[in-house]
Amino acid sequence: MGRKQTRKSSLVLSFKKELLFEKRSKNFCSLARAQDEQGFALLVVLWTLVLLALLTAQVTGAGRAEAVMASAIRQNAQLQQAADGAVYETIWHMLDGSGDYWPPGAGLRDLSEPGAIVHVQIEDERGKLDVNQVPPPLMAGLFATLGADSTTAQNVATAIADWRSQAAPGDAQESVPAEYRMEGRAWGPPGQEIERLDELQLVRGMTPKLYAAAVPYFTLALEQGPWLQYASPVILNAIARAKRTAGVSVDTADARGPVVLRLTAEADGPGGERFIRHVLFRLDGSLSGPAWKYRILSWD
Repeated sequence: MGRKQTRKSSLVLSFKKELLFEKRSKNFCSLARAQDEQGFALLVVLWTLVLLALLTAQVTGAGRAEAVMASAIRQNAQLQQAADGAVYETIWHMLDGSGDYWPPGAGLRDLSEPGAIVHVQIEDERGKLDVNQVPPPLMAGLFATLGADSTTAQNVATAIADWRSQAAPGDAQESVPAEYRMEGRAWGPPGQEIERLDELQLVRGMTPKLYAAAVPYFTLALEQGPWLQYASPVILNAIARAKRTAGVSVDTADARGPVVLRLTAEADGPGGERFIRHVLFRLDGSLSGPAWKYRILSWD
């Protein structure tokens, strides 16, 4: 009996140990599973934080770039307003009859405008050649003075005269002159006066080099001249050539005629920003007094 009781006790003890071991194993598996789930959750949280950080950086960077762009646009608008204000202030002084009157003519002025200092350069156009009025021999004299051979100078001068002539055939495809079509061009003389100096680049025979050299000596809407007292040495040389080769002479300009001025307003901001306005305008009236009317010819 004692032996059987002892064996039964051993079996019960062994069974309890197995149950305890199984229970501990289950607890260990549950703990390991819980730790794995916690690790995966932590990984998800970390990736979420990284994604949010990237999105935040992107949004912040985009906002910063837009802020910089908006600031640049605002600064450019302020400089543009300052330059335009300086233009109108200059014209106002030239029309003013009080002590603030500025006589028209070349010069440099510095104007203080809101948010900028504007440097105004005024160039007198009265010593230049009006491309809509000057005779071809005088234009040829200018081209020759600038280094063109006599044939090229005469051909280009004649082409400009044809371009500005109202008797020209026009630029419709069916009426484009043969010499333009032979060069593969779909345009010809428009049959009206030149409105912008850069039109000269479309004239047959005009090269970029010759245009760049000649355009500083041309103007628009002067309707007379050039005025010899304002003419540069290049223009005076061109006049002498035209007189020698074709007998062309330049009469003394009417003092009551129009005044054409080219104005460059350069607005400089506090941070080194810059905006430049180019304006060509005409004053009509008597040079003996400031009571003029004005007309803007070009605004760039």
